[in-house]
Amino acid sequence: MTIVQSVLIGAMQGVTEFLPISSSAHLIAVPWLFKVDSGNVDKLIYDVMVHFGTAFALLAVYTGKIVYMCKDDLAKMRTGSFRDSLILKIALGTVPAVVLGLIFKNPIEYYLRTPYVSVFSLIGISLLMLLAERVHMGERGISYSLALLIGTAQAVALIPGVSRSGITITMGILLGLRRREAVDFAFLLSIPVVFGVSFFEARHVPLLEGVDSLVYVVGAFCAFLSGILSLTFLIQYLKHHTLDVFAYYRVGLALLILAFIAIRS
Repeated sequence: MTIVQSVLIGAMQGVTEFLPISSSAHLIAVPWLFKVDSGNVDKLIYDVMVHFGTAFALLAVYTGKIVYMCKDDLAKMRTGSFRDSLILKIALGTVPAVVLGLIFKNPIEYYLRTPYVSVFSLIGISLLMLLAERVHMGERGISYSLALLIGTAQAVALIPGVSRSGITITMGILLGLRRREAVDFAFLLSIPVVFGVSFFEARHVPLLEGVDSLVYVVGAFCAFLSGILSLTFLIQYLKHHTLDVFAYYRVGLALLILAFIAIRS
């Protein structure tokens, strides 16, 4: 992998991690489609580095809301209404991803990280997104049961092609949240999981040294910058638009992958 390829793949990770178009599908399909040779890098280390980049991008964009959320929960503790804490709801919603991730992560990584699985996931979630926008009610607040359901949807994002943001935002809309509320809760819910996975996998990462270490650092930095830009764009875009354009893009990507599979077979 060259520095230029690392810039492109890191930037792609940052963009696709937050837009509901599936980062895993792109990270599987793009190197496969264009035959990117990553023989000079450790794939696990590279994945950890770019995921740290997007994790810190997420934190950078949502720092203000996290501070407000903590202050609000402290105020609720003083008034005895802490049971309505958003932090507790996020904690509950994180449980399914942690439990199911520990159980199924290795089988999914071993058996499902293929272009074929990505194709079916891309199309399936696209149909769900289109459905959500057409039955959207937008009348409910975030309850503990709703947080648990959205958290369970987040666990499904372990399957390549699903998209964490895609499935959690879609589930929030289907369950009656306003689109902006669904977006914010989806990304706040992802923070513990993204950082947890990054730190858990980082135990395998040795101290980077040598010329090839620049490939990892560049990839992480590009993921961070593009992550901030894509997340900021998505938040603003979904204030006034639906998820439809992302659903159509996902279907187009799935068809493109199928076409390449047919050509190569």
